[in-house]
Amino acid sequence: DVYRYKMTEEATFDERNVSIVVIGHVDSGKSTIMGHILYKLEMVSDKTMHKNKKLCKDTGKQSFHFAWVLDEQSDEREHGVTMDVGTTHFDTEHRHVTLLDAPGHKDFVSNMITGASQADAALLVVNAVTGEFESGFDNGQTKEHVILVKSLGVRELVVAVNKMDMVEYSEKRYTQVVDSIKPFLLQSNFKEADIRFCPCSGLQGENLKEVTEEALTSWYKGPTLLEMVDTLKPVERLTNKPLCLPIADVFKTTSVTIAGKIEAGVVHIGDKISINPSTCDAVAVKSITVSDEQVKEARAGDNVELALPASVDINCLSPGMVLCSAGAPLPVHTKFSAQIIIMQGVRRPITNGYNLLLYLHTAEQQAVVTKLVAVLGKGGVTQKAPRCLMKGQSALVEITTSRPICVAPFTELKPLGRFTCRDGGETVAVGIVKELL
Repeated sequence: DVYRYKMTEEATFDERNVSIVVIGHVDSGKSTIMGHILYKLEMVSDKTMHKNKKLCKDTGKQSFHFAWVLDEQSDEREHGVTMDVGTTHFDTEHRHVTLLDAPGHKDFVSNMITGASQADAALLVVNAVTGEFESGFDNGQTKEHVILVKSLGVRELVVAVNKMDMVEYSEKRYTQVVDSIKPFLLQSNFKEADIRFCPCSGLQGENLKEVTEEALTSWYKGPTLLEMVDTLKPVERLTNKPLCLPIADVFKTTSVTIAGKIEAGVVHIGDKISINPSTCDAVAVKSITVSDEQVKEARAGDNVELALPASVDINCLSPGMVLCSAGAPLPVHTKFSAQIIIMQGVRRPITNGYNLLLYLHTAEQQAVVTKLVAVLGKGGVTQKAPRCLMKGQSALVEITTSRPICVAPFTELKPLGRFTCRDGGETVAVGIVKELL
């Protein structure tokens, strides 16, 4: 049944490649889980792990040796938190996985959004320890991360109930966590068939690749975490659309290189591409790298690095710009109409002139709500030209950005048509682009 999907004219289904963003409240054990999985898949040597254990012991962070497989920056190791999005790749029996390990701390939500914008599915890690789960769920980043990945297009969610070893693999505690979080996931518009739960221990490696702990096997009969990843549903790819590659990173070695996920289209070595919005002239692609291997072409769904001529001015490029075919440039606008939903936790009403941070694909930009058009209900418009919008309401609005941005109606190109609005360190609204103005 997983593979019975209706094909559309503009899409193909990629049954192997999948990009997964790992999300969750700080200290839930995200990096530890993924580092241990990489070790179990023999992608990390015993020598590296021995070195990590020694360094961790010397710095008083004995339990961080698996996390340090992904947290390689000195600041991350010193503070014990992920700050940037770590990217790595691994293979299961049926999937080639691009792993995006996102930061959980509230100070780095913008980096988490960059990772989530490149993902097909999400692994939500929650802490099973009594008090720790409740803290992350009620007052931490768990709920916001769920809302963000859903608004950015993630449809399938695996929930890893981590640190089960610290609650003696208690079925009762596992059930409490699942029963607490599941209603919120459904309320956030994840379908029940697209949510799966897995009890595990990232530090002990229990139920990641195999399960041996009798206290767990006595009641849990389901798949391991890697088996759940291996059976993620195939993803619709817009290969017949014009090229669309939102830039997540830019760096320079012997050439100027841009990194990101191809959301639509196909790119070949030698193709002429343009970057919007920027002042750069159209240039030819010198090389293409996918999963650390050079290839001749890359397609929608691939996380890539494209090398451009060294003559390109790197100062003209930045994350949030979009690479497209020189013959099919993507629209650049500063104003659009949108349908938004106001979050339940918003602290003040949304009014005309409301300033916010707009996150659209990999772009982050100052914006203003310039017009409140209507409040929407189940039957359509319930109030025209409202004075303000309150939490929980759905509405039509007009938004103006501080600078030109690549944007498209959601019905035409979904990756460029969905966005998140934040203000004062919290998500205040999510929405989709209706019309370019």
